[in-house]
Amino acid sequence: MPFKLFDYQQRLVDETRQKLAEGNQGVLIVSPPGSGKSVIIAEIARLTVAKGGQVMFFVHRQELVNQITQSFQKQDVDLMHCTIMTVGKIVNRLGKLPRPNLIICDESQHSRAKSYLKIFDFYRDVPRLGFTGSPWRMNGKGFDDIYSAMVEGQNVTWLIQHHHLAPYKYYSIKLVDDSKLKKSSTGDYTNNSIDDAIGKTIFGDVVKTYREKVPGQQAIVYAHDIEHSKATASAFCAAGIKAVHADAKTPKAKRDQIMHDFKNGNIKVLCNVDLISEGFDVPDCSVVIMLRPTESLVLDIQQSMRCMRYKPNKVATIIDHVANYTRFGLPDTLRQWSLEGRPKKKRQNNTKSIPVKTCPNCFAVVPTQCRVCPQCGNEIKYDADGMEIDETASIEKVGEFKLTTDYSEIQTARKKPEDAQSYKELLEIAKARGYKAGWAYVQAKRLKMVN
Repeated sequence: MPFKLFDYQQRLVDETRQKLAEGNQGVLIVSPPGSGKSVIIAEIARLTVAKGGQVMFFVHRQELVNQITQSFQKQDVDLMHCTIMTVGKIVNRLGKLPRPNLIICDESQHSRAKSYLKIFDFYRDVPRLGFTGSPWRMNGKGFDDIYSAMVEGQNVTWLIQHHHLAPYKYYSIKLVDDSKLKKSSTGDYTNNSIDDAIGKTIFGDVVKTYREKVPGQQAIVYAHDIEHSKATASAFCAAGIKAVHADAKTPKAKRDQIMHDFKNGNIKVLCNVDLISEGFDVPDCSVVIMLRPTESLVLDIQQSMRCMRYKPNKVATIIDHVANYTRFGLPDTLRQWSLEGRPKKKRQNNTKSIPVKTCPNCFAVVPTQCRVCPQCGNEIKYDADGMEIDETASIEKVGEFKLTTDYSEIQTARKKPEDAQSYKELLEIAKARGYKAGWAYVQAKRLKMVN
């Protein structure tokens, strides 16, 4: 029996099919990491094949091909009417494969690559669907010449509130000298400049932070190069915490065993270089440790949210040692996606350019709309124009392990006393704001919840 989609997933399927029925040649579906894109892809493929169609699916990595094949099988898709391959294999077989009625492309932020465009051009009269969690390219180019319509799924905040993504805590330590970061021709930072900025002495801090905040939990570490990834794994092992390194050059058999051991919990910390980003599903991983500064919004979203796959009672933890939040905000920062390109501007590395701010009392990273810090209970005051008063905190003061965001506490702290349905809820609001229980009692009397 096919898997029954959640309502928000079914809506994406229905809206996408409607866009195709309206005559759009290409439709881009945007939904955050962890929202179940593979299930949506499989359902669309099932419906297409059920009507006698032939589906062509491609993506850039073999691991993702294997995963989508499994998703198709679970959704009862007849694989006899599907071509599922990597981009490279399809490019080398153009004209030799069964002609598709529908092309489906995953991780479509790569759609501008020459190999993708070659396939699209060869099958220019075949409708195409693209899937991505972030339609964004570092060079600012858009996708409106590839896809004529876009369908957006629910945002991260909604998915957390409705128990489709795990709530999270966000910690950050600024261990990077940004002045040393230099960009390559691709737009992201060079490995040599990251070496200079990070230095060789951070590994003890990484292990110490793990022990203080998430002892015993499974963690994925993202490093910028093999040397730093291996050194981090060695530092964990030296501290008695089972850790291993893996990268794209790790032999497949060994890599498969590492992934198997990590999923089974035999490995606590998995250190890698760009291996576990797109499409890697680790439901029981609750921690991400970011050691790679990046100018890529796509990479930041994929890596930071890798621990937010939903599981009952799970709270994800993101430990950002390189202050990437100062460039892109938090996982639930609202973003305006568009098929059109954007002007290429020099990014200013400060909190004014992103929808997060720093509590002037405890340096907690909180959403801009938060008026009470959920970490220390400090009231963040505003003037008549809505501007913060006495905002003394700045990125330059970040040097200790003080920056936190607890999503559930933020949601509770945002509530007004009038939103509470009981005295117990008022006590929860007081706790989230750092107030004493007496505040809740006064509010309860005012609202006539107690005598």
